[in-house]
Amino acid sequence: MTGAAPVAPTPVPSGAPAPVLSAQSAAFEPGLALYVGLSGAEGPAGRALLAEVANAVAAVIDELAPGATTYSAMTFGGRGPHGDLVGRVRTELAQFDPGRPGDPRRPAPRAAAPARHEVIVDADAREVTVDGRSVPFTYKEFALLEYLLRAPHRAVSREELLRAVWHKSAWRKGTRTIDVHVRRLREKLGGCPQIVTVRGVGYRCDPTPEVVLVGSGDAD
Repeated sequence: MTGAAPVAPTPVPSGAPAPVLSAQSAAFEPGLALYVGLSGAEGPAGRALLAEVANAVAAVIDELAPGATTYSAMTFGGRGPHGDLVGRVRTELAQFDPGRPGDPRRPAPRAAAPARHEVIVDADAREVTVDGRSVPFTYKEFALLEYLLRAPHRAVSREELLRAVWHKSAWRKGTRTIDVHVRRLREKLGGCPQIVTVRGVGYRCDPTPEVVLVGSGDAD
């Protein structure tokens, strides 16, 4: 704890290794304070586990920072001369570390932001890039995408798409071809822009700000 006087080392219960639960010395030097609580591990087994943890921490410090100045205190369920000291350390550290799992003060996790893709459709070069990566499109896939982008937020019938992109009159097999091409567009674009199915009509393209159409080429 910043500004606190060093705690003099005191004897620990017989048979337990000397714990190292905090490391500090003179003010303003780099230091570490650590509280380890073993909830539900009371009794001889809990005391042995706590001693083992303390011993392991001490071994790590000796290996990584053999010249470190260390002070320690350990309590078994609040009993012993160090009970109050360890309790105060726990309270102080908890004020600055509310993010432990299960802590009622833990901030609620933020919902992950939906993935957003930058899509650039170059009508002159007949090229599509998604997040800076060139994505291959067939001639008709590109023509269909461009036509839908030039009619944003409008339900376009399958018959209109057949006439404008495939230059064919409406017929059943032709409308199935459109459905297959739309599915491929969705797979390659990752849902951006959204190509929505309008039941009984056809499709509607809902571009987002991440979709940019450049060039003056016309779908043919």
